[in-house]
Amino acid sequence: MNTPLLRSFGRRKARKLRAQSQKAYDEILPLVRIDLEKKIFESDPSEVWLEIGFGGGEHLLAQLAHNPSIAMVGSEPFMNGVAKLLAHLPLADYDRVRVWPEDVRSLLEVIPPHYFTRIFILFPDPWPKKRHNHRRLIAPEFMEKVLPTLKEGGLLYVASDDTSYVDQIQEVLYPHPTLVREEGPPSSDPLTWSVAPDGWFSTRYEEKALTHHKPCAYMVFRKKGS
Repeated sequence: MNTPLLRSFGRRKARKLRAQSQKAYDEILPLVRIDLEKKIFESDPSEVWLEIGFGGGEHLLAQLAHNPSIAMVGSEPFMNGVAKLLAHLPLADYDRVRVWPEDVRSLLEVIPPHYFTRIFILFPDPWPKKRHNHRRLIAPEFMEKVLPTLKEGGLLYVASDDTSYVDQIQEVLYPHPTLVREEGPPSSDPLTWSVAPDGWFSTRYEEKALTHHKPCAYMVFRKKGS
């Protein structure tokens, strides 16, 4: 049974999957889906990275291709996005990828402390209407679940093209006592936003924003040590 979606997420499915995508979803997902009763990875990878809301998987796949020694966990409740990732996931990478096709909060509750070396929250749904702002993912209560799973010295990557959301992200993360900002604009004013840091791999949402000449805010934080 599917875990009920919390209100930070929208629809689970947009349209009927094409035959190839449905086949990937039905046949590959059971091979890489996280079983909460077992270890996430049978082996112990040198590093495990987490992407929350991977969309169609473009960024996750790029990270795998450029970092052959790491493993990645991807969380995405949108069925069409999961199918797209699985359809393009190389067979050789099955052992170092795990997918959680549900609300990430139910996964974070069972992740050991200091498990992830990097966490990516890239272009989360901005819920732009004011009456929907409370659905935004990056809020103090959510970060209380996320940050304990990040290793000391680990990196948190965040990006958005919505000025109101960037303002909220900065209010939540810039003064956070466990984080040090390593990259990021000084304000939510798009005139202060700069290009993506070196080594940044884009997402389809980022490409859509850039195609429409919308600036994007890129932020990187390091978790403080003891």
